[in-house]
Amino acid sequence: MKAAASSGPCCRPSMMAGSPKDRVTGCLYVVKSLSALPEVKKLDGSLFKIGFTAGRFEERIARAQDDPTFLLAPVHPVRTYDTVNLNANKVENLLHRFFDVARLDIEIMDRFGKPFRPREWFLLPLPVIEQAIQMLLDGSIVRHRYDIA
Repeated sequence: MKAAASSGPCCRPSMMAGSPKDRVTGCLYVVKSLSALPEVKKLDGSLFKIGFTAGRFEERIARAQDDPTFLLAPVHPVRTYDTVNLNANKVENLLHRFFDVARLDIEIMDRFGKPFRPREWFLLPLPVIEQAIQMLLDGSIVRHRYDIA
């Protein structure tokens, strides 16, 4: 498994690409919501979406305000990682399972008035997410469980 952390909001370092045979397979990203909803706004600093796209990150978040997955609000990029030679969807799912106990439990109405429960938002400090990504990269994540306490 290959990876490198990004410190800039829109930087996309590769998850340790180095060989000509390496292939970018997607983008794992962490964003924070810019929602004006009081129940979301009060969680600023501890509420993050961990997501994946096979396309361009900028395109994925461009219409966040119209997408219930993004809480129908714009988002601010926090970290992005190009995934190299990985099934980034599996990486995303592994992180979601790892942080399941910290998953935000919220129901919002989508643009059509239907209830929607976003599943990719977590109440976590950013350093914990970064640590989990490092454990994912070195393979040690399988020996750990996230404890919210």
